[in-house]
Amino acid sequence: MKLFRVRNLVIIAVIGLLVALYYFKPTSSSQSTGLAKKQIPIVTVGITVATPKQIDSKIQISGTLLAYREAELHAESSGNVTNFSLPEGQLVKQGTLLVKINDADLKAQLVKNAEQIRHAEDVETRQKALLERGGLSKEDYEASLNTLNILKSEKQLLLTQIAKTEVRAPFDGIIGLKYITLGSYITPASKIVSIIQPDPMKLECSVPEKYSAFLKKGSTLTFLSRGSTKRFKATIYAVDPKIDLATRTIAFRASVENSNGELTSGSFIEVELPIGQTHEGLMVPSESVIPDIKGQKVFVYKSGKAEARPIVMGIRTEKEIEILKGIEAGDTVITKGTTQVKANAPVVLSP
Repeated sequence: MKLFRVRNLVIIAVIGLLVALYYFKPTSSSQSTGLAKKQIPIVTVGITVATPKQIDSKIQISGTLLAYREAELHAESSGNVTNFSLPEGQLVKQGTLLVKINDADLKAQLVKNAEQIRHAEDVETRQKALLERGGLSKEDYEASLNTLNILKSEKQLLLTQIAKTEVRAPFDGIIGLKYITLGSYITPASKIVSIIQPDPMKLECSVPEKYSAFLKKGSTLTFLSRGSTKRFKATIYAVDPKIDLATRTIAFRASVENSNGELTSGSFIEVELPIGQTHEGLMVPSESVIPDIKGQKVFVYKSGKAEARPIVMGIRTEKEIEILKGIEAGDTVITKGTTQVKANAPVVLSP
């Protein structure tokens, strides 16, 4: 019995030793290193060196191109369209007949009125002769003359109503897309077509009130139309005399030559407005500037790491932004990979 008990104790001791060896077995050096420390990914970035350069003092603002004159045409009367000439996309001259509405009933009334006038004129002529011979009272003659004048007034009214059955081009311009066809019944509320005068065009935009002093009638500015790399010129011809209280901006308009038809009404444009003399400053690519809850920042490459720098911006051009404060000449500014970079994280330069 005693021997059996000793044997059981030996078996338990052996099992315990095996378990201890399993759990406390040392790991390889590579495994312990991997568990102790995770590999930190290193971002590859592009850079540029901040170098002083001459900067044209301009601000970049958004604007819209508008036709110099534009009208949506409607008829002044109701009826069926009996004739129309609406050459979509083509130039028409001022006064060109574009749409004709049925005026048969008005013309019939005009014929009847002409007969009534002819008869009234005969009566007036005879009664005038009788009045001169004393064979008719002045009151009777004036009654016949009044009848004649009323008929002539009715004629003018009919002619006006007939004119309202015609829609003519209000100015030289290009016809847009038509919304009616032959036989359509239209009313004054029916949209017929639009017409625009494309040359010259007018540029319309607004600037912050602090730049209002630079808006001078006759001054020249440049702009880019979306989808085009060509720069166009415009001349300011009107400045709003008041500041918009809601946006604290002031609107202005400029005239743009468009004799070759390159520009389209309604286009979104980027305008460059001169606001002073040329000066020296630091410019960085726009993509290097990152919005921050406190403003804007850039990352500067220093000792293999990305150092975050809060900045103060100045002039903005199409591709660059002036940095007034936050970096110095010679600083290496990160321009690519900024969305993956974290402050003080290691980075590697792209080849």
